[in-house]
Amino acid sequence: MLVLGLAVLVLALAGLTYALLDRSGGGGGTEGSGGSPGPGASTLAPSPAESATEPTAPASSASHSRRSGPPPQSVRVSVAGAPTEYEGSCPPPHDRAPAFTATFTVGRLPAQVGYRWVTEDGSVSDPGWRTLSFPAGGERSRQDTVVVTTDGASGAFEGAVRVEVREPVGATSNAVAFSVTCAAETEPGTETPTGGASPSSSSSSSPSASARGGP
Repeated sequence: MLVLGLAVLVLALAGLTYALLDRSGGGGGTEGSGGSPGPGASTLAPSPAESATEPTAPASSASHSRRSGPPPQSVRVSVAGAPTEYEGSCPPPHDRAPAFTATFTVGRLPAQVGYRWVTEDGSVSDPGWRTLSFPAGGERSRQDTVVVTTDGASGAFEGAVRVEVREPVGATSNAVAFSVTCAAETEPGTETPTGGASPSSSSSSSPSASARGGP
């Protein structure tokens, strides 16, 4: 009876061991390994989340490098006039003639801005295209001033001036109107000629106004 009881106990322990091994290996382990399925081996393998995120790290760095590049260049220009009207003998004195100041602001330094003063209808002003330099480490805003004058002895001249930028990017300022009235003594039977006037780079015997660079 004692031997029979020990045999039954051994069979019971063997069945319990098999059940434990079978339960632990049923989750996807290899059957018939002859030992415990080594849970430590499974923890060394990278998780799906880690496997998915590791290859994307270089792409993220490259994208950040592209975003950190220099911003595109930009140019803003505006024109203000003071004074904008004159009445008196011609040519107008320099301190009383209509004067206009253009303010240029660039997005980044250094920069070279090519521009010209033109009239409202697009006529080119003297002296044509100019260049304004913005050195590295300097200010991002600079100004240029012109004065409207006329060689006519008498007459009334009206117009408007603005600035066109062609490089490094195209831009156009607002237009500011001006008027120049030259009063001269007239002989009996004669009339004072009137007509529109605008900054012009060409000389003419007819009454005209021109924009000249300030001091």
